[in-house]
Amino acid sequence: MSTSLLYHTQGIRGFQFQRFDYFGGQVAARIIRSSGTFTCPECGSYETTPTYTGTRTIKALPMGSKTFVLQVAMHRIRCHRCGVFKMERLPFLPTAKARVTRSLVRSVIDLRSKMTITDLAKHFNLHWTTIKDIEKKHLKKKFRHIRLRDVCWIGVDEVHTGERMGKKGFITVVRDMKSGAVLHVGKGRGSDALKGFTDRIKHSKCKIEAVAMDFSPAYTSWAQKLFPQATLVYDHFHLIKLMNDKIDTIRRRIMGQLEEHEKKALKYKRWHFLRNKEGLEPEAKQELEKCRKQFEDLGTAWFMKESLRNIYSLAWDAHTAQLAFNRWCELAEASNIAQLQTMAKTIRRNIDGITAYWTVGITSASMEGFNNKIRWLNSQAYGYQDEEYFTLKIFDLPHIKTRRDL
Repeated sequence: MSTSLLYHTQGIRGFQFQRFDYFGGQVAARIIRSSGTFTCPECGSYETTPTYTGTRTIKALPMGSKTFVLQVAMHRIRCHRCGVFKMERLPFLPTAKARVTRSLVRSVIDLRSKMTITDLAKHFNLHWTTIKDIEKKHLKKKFRHIRLRDVCWIGVDEVHTGERMGKKGFITVVRDMKSGAVLHVGKGRGSDALKGFTDRIKHSKCKIEAVAMDFSPAYTSWAQKLFPQATLVYDHFHLIKLMNDKIDTIRRRIMGQLEEHEKKALKYKRWHFLRNKEGLEPEAKQELEKCRKQFEDLGTAWFMKESLRNIYSLAWDAHTAQLAFNRWCELAEASNIAQLQTMAKTIRRNIDGITAYWTVGITSASMEGFNNKIRWLNSQAYGYQDEEYFTLKIFDLPHIKTRRDL
């Protein structure tokens, strides 16, 4: 291997090739720094005296199907200008103590989006923790500083990632609703999980105009205190989800009041009531109609849920929507069903944030889709042991394709 080939294939300059060695299925190239190029590690002076100390083995890019390593002749440098006596630095390494070349690190980072850690470890004959550490260092540098100045619309949501993350496995994610970038990942849920982001946002010069979130009182209180001029937006996804929870409560209450032989009429029918009407199969629609007639409270609750959904498809502005929601609340309060009455109180209490869906024009539906991507990411590794690495992967998730072309 010529010195020129060493530069063009491995990105190494200032070193001379001496010989090849072959052992253990590997190809090893012995190289040494060119004479007259020894510089002081501190001041950069050429007034030095090198002393040979031994060889150092460094893994480089493979040669074909063979693992390729460099056996570098190492020297201790004595500088006659500043007086230091230190080991020479290898310019083709990403860090002073690295055991892989900078070109190999770049290849790992480039291929990581297309290959798994296990596949990369096999391809480059490295331990999987080495591949993970390379990517982790890259992500740390990439997301060291997250720009907040241009952010005006944010979304806040929580997602369950498994008990390994602590605090019952919840994390809180803040995203830029325009660019989709992740701005903050906090451990736990509620305002405590947003402390780090709160400090950063106070020191930034951004002007938050709207905050999309669910009906969590903790998030609402946090947003109102930190962004008093911002518009709070409660997405229809969370409203319908809350309504579905009420229907499920009614269904369980009715099931608890039935005799064992009577429960068959409602068994395995849960999703009939929770799915959208247009998404049901013909047979499921028939079974749903029978249950509605047989169980009046459940039938009323399902009808009210569909009416709530229709407001979003029929109302053309915030004023029309508010009139429709007020009428819905009147019907719910007159139903004498406790869960519907509670739902009416929630809507009346948060009516401004609900109707802001029509005025601001943002939705947190993308937050729910992103939560699914986080769950997908977590499932790929069967749960992450390294919390910092998992957090960095979430920051990088907007750039990752969850589907791959065959």
